[in-house]
Amino acid sequence: MARNRSNAGPRGSNGERFLERLPREVSRWQSDGIITAEQKQAILGSYAPAELAPRSHRAQGRLVTGLAVIGSVLVGLGVILFFAANWDAIDRWPKLGIILAAIVAAHGLGYYLRYHRGYRRAGSAMVLLACIIYGAGVHLVGQVYNVDVNDPRLMLFWFLGVLPLVYIVRSQPIQVLGLLLFLLAVGFRLPDWIGDVTRGEAILGVALFLILGLLILAIGRLKEEIDFLRPYSEVFQLVGMILTLGAVFVFTFKDVFDSFDKGLYIQGETELGYRAMIAAAGALTLLLVLVTAWLHRRKEQKSTLTVIEGFAIAVLLAAAFVVVGVETGGEVVYAVVFNALMALALLGVLVSGYLRGREAWVNIALAFIGIFIITRYFEYSWDLLDRSLIFVAAGVILLLGGFLAERGRQKMLERIRAAGVSP
Repeated sequence: MARNRSNAGPRGSNGERFLERLPREVSRWQSDGIITAEQKQAILGSYAPAELAPRSHRAQGRLVTGLAVIGSVLVGLGVILFFAANWDAIDRWPKLGIILAAIVAAHGLGYYLRYHRGYRRAGSAMVLLACIIYGAGVHLVGQVYNVDVNDPRLMLFWFLGVLPLVYIVRSQPIQVLGLLLFLLAVGFRLPDWIGDVTRGEAILGVALFLILGLLILAIGRLKEEIDFLRPYSEVFQLVGMILTLGAVFVFTFKDVFDSFDKGLYIQGETELGYRAMIAAAGALTLLLVLVTAWLHRRKEQKSTLTVIEGFAIAVLLAAAFVVVGVETGGEVVYAVVFNALMALALLGVLVSGYLRGREAWVNIALAFIGIFIITRYFEYSWDLLDRSLIFVAAGVILLLGGFLAERGRQKMLERIRAAGVSP
């Protein structure tokens, strides 16, 4: 079985997890003659330094990262506002020079802090600031040449400028920024792709982002199977999972399918770019699922969970294509189907998160379960009961549901932390 990378494991008498005790344990094994110095280094070298750090150190690291990211975003917004307020008063070439100097200075300082001074988190935050300034520069330079600020090409150029840094700098905030820019680039282009569609635009848009969410999730799952890409897997999986669940959640509302009930379905023709995007993304997603299952099978005997997860991705992918291309059914049929898919997907994320020891997956599933229950309650009871009774009942449900969810979450996380489980 593969080793769990979640740092979940039996706790010591002082509440330490296994990986927190591992450096002391292997030192004791070496002194007792159980292992050699080379074996000690090999054992410790198979884990990232952050995994072996005490819990207090990891908490401090997350605090530093949070403060640095917030600081970078605030400085970036300040720079953007400064440029926007004084842009017309600056000539064209000084504008380009100021933007270029700001980008180079931020990248240079980030490189110096991260690679020369060892301030990894602060250096990554400066690189993130450089990415934000670069995006502002793309849009401001576009204005110099009379390009509309909503031109989808500007967001695409921003994404392409940040994409290499996603893999050069092992920074989760930069990975999140890169994925968000990709989704925004597609979102800005979407109105052009479905501009001739007069009915069913919501179905086309949500279906596209459902497919993209599954693609990002599949990329993250594949990266987890490849050692040198594993540091980039977590963000991709979380973003893909949230985007996928969010898209399926939108499809659970029957009003989204009002065109189905009226016999109009989707009126108008989509552009070639839209059709090419969903076809390429769908085919690539299936390919990545198959490759992930093959790699997982090569490394260990049991791959049941990975196969089930791949099958679930394929089912949701098929649902996205069906809702776009199959002219059948009505609003009730599709709403019921997607409500069932949403319930199964949430259950699957919850179980998979527990079995893999992923606290973030459990938290995401519980958050969506709460939102899902609340929205279904209001959607189907609003016209049936007195308004005051609805709010009283909703309040009771929220209080009781919050208590039960927190109780179940605590028990589940205790089990995750108490025993290492192989993915």
